[in-house]
Amino acid sequence: MLVFSPREKKLLIALCILVGAVVLFYIVIDPYLNFRKSTVGSGAEAQSRVNELESVYSQYRNIKEKKENYERLMKQSSGASILVEEYAARFGIQNNKVYNRESDANIQNKLKKTTTQVKFEGINIKAALDFIYSMENSDKLIKISSLRINQGIKERNNYDITIVFESYTNGQL
Repeated sequence: MLVFSPREKKLLIALCILVGAVVLFYIVIDPYLNFRKSTVGSGAEAQSRVNELESVYSQYRNIKEKKENYERLMKQSSGASILVEEYAARFGIQNNKVYNRESDANIQNKLKKTTTQVKFEGINIKAALDFIYSMENSDKLIKISSLRINQGIKERNNYDITIVFESYTNGQL
């Protein structure tokens, strides 16, 4: 058997401690640090993905709400003629109405497009703008497709206005 001097024993113990520290570092500490770095990096990436997903879901909810609102508006069966009569009476331009023509058309057997053409003669511009605003902001799916304003012959501050409204309803009512 080998006999070591006290100096050799101290060097051998130091070598064992050094080898043990290196083994401990490469087997335990280095994998732990690598794992921690990867989890911290993936955590930030996961958070950015979660934020992106929340943004997409928010957009989805907005689009879904708009779609449901349009479907609700489409189920209302009355066209623009009833609203024209109601709002014209409200703003005092009912007597100035020359005609109110309505025509229907089917779009791909799912929608019914109703075109309503209305002409007013000799009305004040303020009453006309209030009428148009009320028609556009009613609870029906109505939009203006054409608007023509001509200066009236009778008075200086009165105008002749021709408006074409388009309204859409569900064709399968």
